Amino acid sequence: MQAGHGSQPDDVGVEWLNAPAAWAFYLGIVATVRFLIGLYPGLRDFQAWTFVNVTHAVITFYIFHWVKGNPFPTYWAASMPSNDRRTWWEQLDHRWQNTPSRKFCTAVVCVLYLFAVQTTPPAFHTYHFINFVAFVVLFIAKLPAMDSVRILGINR
Repeated sequence: MQAGHGSQPDDVGVEWLNAPAAWAFYLGIVATVRFLIGLYPGLRDFQAWTFVNVTHAVITFYIFHWVKGNPFPTYWAASMPSNDRRTWWEQLDHRWQNTPSRKFCTAVVCVLYLFAVQTTPPAFHTYHFINFVAFVVLFIAKLPAMDSVRILGINR
């Protein structure tokens, strides 16, 4: 028995997104990165948003959808051995679909894509393509139909 708690908490390495102010912290990190990238001299607005969109896509795809087990391990809360075969996204909210946390993560992907596309002039087709690819890969990875799916056996 734990002193003062009465029960063992969920693994906060996975469930941190459900904590109070976690969404504000997440958005604060994204906004801070965007602000700092915007300080680089000569960088145009659409280039900064593209950098943030693609960087967010690469980092979150790796941490949320590629790494198996717990990417943020906590040693005071036991994790289930069966979770060692699942990604962070598959462990989030006990695999329940369409929860507020999952909707939040999906909305962040959509909003970052919209910011990147809306600020990019039509003549810059390469930037539109890069933003679209980053969006599609991350959006498809978050779909409920992709739960426990390993495309072509990759990352089995």
